[in-house]
Amino acid sequence: MYLGIDIGTGSTKGVLVDSQGRIQRKKVVEHLMSTPRTGWAEFEADTQWWAEVREICADLMQGLGDESPAGVCVSGMGPCLVLTDEQFTPVRPAILYGVDTRAQEQIANLTQELGADNIVQTCGNALSSQSVGPKMRWVQEHEPENSAKASHWFSAHSFIVAKLTG
Repeated sequence: MYLGIDIGTGSTKGVLVDSQGRIQRKKVVEHLMSTPRTGWAEFEADTQWWAEVREICADLMQGLGDESPAGVCVSGMGPCLVLTDEQFTPVRPAILYGVDTRAQEQIANLTQELGADNIVQTCGNALSSQSVGPKMRWVQEHEPENSAKASHWFSAHSFIVAKLTG
């Protein structure tokens, strides 16, 4: 058996397939994004995403005894920003991809500092609300205490992989 997990904007989905790729079980857990301020879009990575993954895994693996999946794949919306401490405990809610537009000032400042042409040449795209770098800068400037507490900076799916693997 193989287990697939996907963290999406409106739900977390899981599927268990056999070695021929036939779906054996699937589960969807819907969730709502938090919008605490205009332009902000957040999720609680631990109490939403991680809790949902645990629920999905428990349901999909129920009745399989000691059998473990031969492989696990985790995908997720992106790019998101999840800041955690050393134990992978989030220090603030996750900041979502392009729907979260709080870092407009940081986009402008980084574009000026680094040069628009240089950014496109190096990264392939201009900075936008999809970019994680300006969101990292926003946290450093507006929440220095959370920035200082953060040992790891993850996306939605890499946060789940870290929780699964340590």
